[in-house]
Amino acid sequence: MRIRLFMYCLFWSFCIFHSKAQIIGPQVNENVELMSILARLAGYPEYNMDMAGQYITDIDLHFKNTFEHPAVIYMKDLRKQHGISYDAVMSMALHVKEKEGKFFLIEEEINMLREQWDKVDKNKFLNLLADFYKESRFHDFFKAHQEFYQKGIQAYEDKVSKYIDENWFESFYGNVLNEKFSIIIGFCNGGANYGVSRHIKGEQKEVFALVAYFVNNNENKPLYVKEDLLTLVHEFNHSFINYLLDESRYPNHVKALESSGSYLLESSMWAMSQQAYGEWKSMISESLVRAAVICYMLDKNYKPEEVRKELLYNMQRNFRWMPELVGLLRKYERKQKKYGNFENFYPQIIDFFVNYAEKENKRLSIVK
Repeated sequence: MRIRLFMYCLFWSFCIFHSKAQIIGPQVNENVELMSILARLAGYPEYNMDMAGQYITDIDLHFKNTFEHPAVIYMKDLRKQHGISYDAVMSMALHVKEKEGKFFLIEEEINMLREQWDKVDKNKFLNLLADFYKESRFHDFFKAHQEFYQKGIQAYEDKVSKYIDENWFESFYGNVLNEKFSIIIGFCNGGANYGVSRHIKGEQKEVFALVAYFVNNNENKPLYVKEDLLTLVHEFNHSFINYLLDESRYPNHVKALESSGSYLLESSMWAMSQQAYGEWKSMISESLVRAAVICYMLDKNYKPEEVRKELLYNMQRNFRWMPELVGLLRKYERKQKKYGNFENFYPQIIDFFVNYAEKENKRLSIVK
């Protein structure tokens, strides 16, 4: 009996911690709506795109008397003093839990809350958040819009998420990450998309793609199209790429790329800062994510003109090395048996960026 019980527990432990990546969603998340609306009230431009039609009107009406709430004022200060913005807002949304009107940070195996929050008085913030949640009757607002949320979820499922090839990630990267992938629609996030991760103690690591929501203003219907699939592929690519520049795990990667990465960022600073890539590691990882999206398109037989359009789109945003980088990743795909997985190929990627920076710097040396 004891042996049978042990084997049963062992089986379920294996299923929980060694299962293949799975994609769950789309769904709505109350904390995501709470934080995005709070950021909107605090005047964050990225949360004031006004692309959700009647929902935005409902938000402005319901929360019209909360602009002077201490939580809103504190959010303004957090942006000025700590750079809390964009995905840092969503990172907090998925790192808090509400219980009986109070908010707590989740307990994690490894802290994955965005570093912008490191020096913030988080207890003060959570207390203010709880008061805002209560005084604004936020949960009543959230419950009243369930039918609206479900229509958006169904539209995204019908037009986008059902078309994703989950097996491509394992095939391309050469390894299986034991993570749970979830899609969350950010109904107040305008046209922005974010990737957020967390690892609750004792549970499987989770990766979230927070996707945009926008409507046809004439009919107030979601405007999702199949082409939005590439955004989803983009966000999930981050979990297979970003960790390779985690200095605590891969210090040699960081050391080898720091000089060339810093140079390339400096030479692209205006364009990258406009896209919220103010740090060289995020720029390098973003480059690889975008190149991998184009590999997905090629593997899935997108039309040549569609691939060319995506390539030009990235080059116009000053990811000027994109054609050569895609060529490098295609070489990796052809020789994947040799390298085994993407991580083993990463030294080739380092060499690519080092050589690109050297060649570009040499071109500029003519100006003396």
